[in-house]
Amino acid sequence: MKYIYFFLILIFLSSPTFGQKSISSNKQYVIVKSTFAFLKQVDRYKANSFTKFLFSKAGYEVYLDNEELPEELYYNKCNAMYVDVKDKSNLFATRNYIELIDCNGKLLFTSKLGTSKLKDFERSYRQSIRNAFSTIENLNLIYDSFSSQTILEKKQKPKETPRAKEIPTPSAVVSNATVEKQKKTSKDLLLNAQKSKRGYQLINSNNELVFEILTTSNKDVFIIKNKNGVVINKGTHWLIEYYEEQLLITIELQIKF
Repeated sequence: MKYIYFFLILIFLSSPTFGQKSISSNKQYVIVKSTFAFLKQVDRYKANSFTKFLFSKAGYEVYLDNEELPEELYYNKCNAMYVDVKDKSNLFATRNYIELIDCNGKLLFTSKLGTSKLKDFERSYRQSIRNAFSTIENLNLIYDSFSSQTILEKKQKPKETPRAKEIPTPSAVVSNATVEKQKKTSKDLLLNAQKSKRGYQLINSNNELVFEILTTSNKDVFIIKNKNGVVINKGTHWLIEYYEEQLLITIELQIKF
């Protein structure tokens, strides 16, 4: 009978521990700046790694922003709360405070000033940052509020509806050509060539500039100005080919020189 009572007491005492494990299984990420603006160097006086240590000791999974991040955090940095340390030191004391920020730069919390009058810089910053950290009350509540807001924003974010890709064209005349998956053609288009300094301006019947083409060493080949393409003489017609938004545009037309 004693063994039964002992077994029941053991289950009762161990159940809170199991509950704590299930809660802590949800990782709480914190990212600390690797360079504080007032120190101007990576982890100078070990102030950054010491700040990381304080948050790690408080039960968070902490990284400096120049460290390799776990995959789930690397692809979604908004899952972490960010930490920065600010400085208000003077000739008589080292004075720092801690800011907690989200991934969009929104300030979540500012600690009170921590101070130190130690003369050694490394020890002084440690003491000052530790004192500032000790003024952060209900850190878990701050994190939980931040985490809940992040989840809510993800749920409320509207899904983007894919839109049909629009293919811009040089003029209204060219835009009337038939668009296929990789090809755009118009055999009946007639453009007049007007001489320019480096080639010709191709003008439509409405006296609108459609293309400006530049001469090459080959009289049957021109380069289209401001476009990744060429104009080639095919004997019975001219062929214009160029890329627009990774789509190959092909136009067959007549050019009157």
